[in-house]
Amino acid sequence: MLVSVVLRKQYEFHKMGIDMSSAFDTIKRSTILRLLENAGCSEDDVRLVRLLLANTCIKVRVNSEISMEFVSTDGSFQGDSLSGALFTLSLAGALYHVRAVVPERPNPPISNTGLPIEWEYSDDTDFLDEERQTLDALLPVCKDVFHEWNLFINEDKTEFVHFHVAGREDTDADGNLLLGNESWRFCKSLGSILCSTADISHRIALAQSAFQTYTKLWLRGTRIPLERKLVVYEAQVLSVLLYNCSSWSAPKAVMEKLNTCHRGHLRHICNIHYPGSISNKELYRRCKSVPIVERVRKARWTLLGHILRMDDNCPAVLALRFAVDTASSLRGRRGRPRTNLFSFIQADLREHNMRLHNTDDFYELREVASDRVKWRNMFQISNV
Repeated sequence: MLVSVVLRKQYEFHKMGIDMSSAFDTIKRSTILRLLENAGCSEDDVRLVRLLLANTCIKVRVNSEISMEFVSTDGSFQGDSLSGALFTLSLAGALYHVRAVVPERPNPPISNTGLPIEWEYSDDTDFLDEERQTLDALLPVCKDVFHEWNLFINEDKTEFVHFHVAGREDTDADGNLLLGNESWRFCKSLGSILCSTADISHRIALAQSAFQTYTKLWLRGTRIPLERKLVVYEAQVLSVLLYNCSSWSAPKAVMEKLNTCHRGHLRHICNIHYPGSISNKELYRRCKSVPIVERVRKARWTLLGHILRMDDNCPAVLALRFAVDTASSLRGRRGRPRTNLFSFIQADLREHNMRLHNTDDFYELREVASDRVKWRNMFQISNV
């Protein structure tokens, strides 16, 4: 959503993404228990967590050699539902500490213009500012504060990204034109490339690889029912292809590549090869499917509803609110509007006679989205 603001308006910002080494394995258990008490948990809750963290025995494997079993007194289990919550609790304590020692970092982390200046997911933590120098000065402070919380920042993997739209004549160090090749377009966040066009191409390549993995299954003809093949295809291939598709905002020609890839897979599963042919409508009917772009639109609508129902201080809500506020407060870019997520959302809303142009529209949408069933039923996937 913030990239949408950069593409639509004359605005730019910098992001510092810090990387932590063995994050789940280093947090202090005494710190976890103290934070639980400060958060208002009951004595029974604290006792239960203490019991779950106690007597943790582990082994270390180096190549084929396995060490003797020994007791670990730091970190939390990985792979269960509790470890993520405990690490998030410890990280939140460290972030509160950072804001306390750096007067320029507000708490909650929202700038005067409503811009979210922090967002975290698991051990991925990003800091944002309009000036790169501010983030450069913040990094050593974060490193020292996090060390006090037994969290260790790997400075070599810390990433600085400048979100902007380059001028027509701007070049990089090698003399190549930067317009359309800015560094943020190739930056990854939670496994997705921030440029939707590049991410879609990447997803198609991964989906093709996943599809080839099950070639023997697709070729078994009538020995395996079509319905069973489609269940496997949905779980093992489409889940790869549509990962984070709710945030895509690519031109129509790029989105059509998704449909082409999908139909190619369905034809292969149905064992329809040249010179045999089948119409797209009949293919979708036989496979009980719809064009992929329709599923992308549905995912985008569902995500918008989730965001509108979130807490006011959630980074996703703040980003959407910031995009709405800057629609009138920031100067737009000259020329044809660039494809972006915010414009896609506005187009989706217009189909339902709704709009998102100002703060009043934003809060009206939050009222509508508060009814989950109504919001879900407002969107109907259209067939070919």
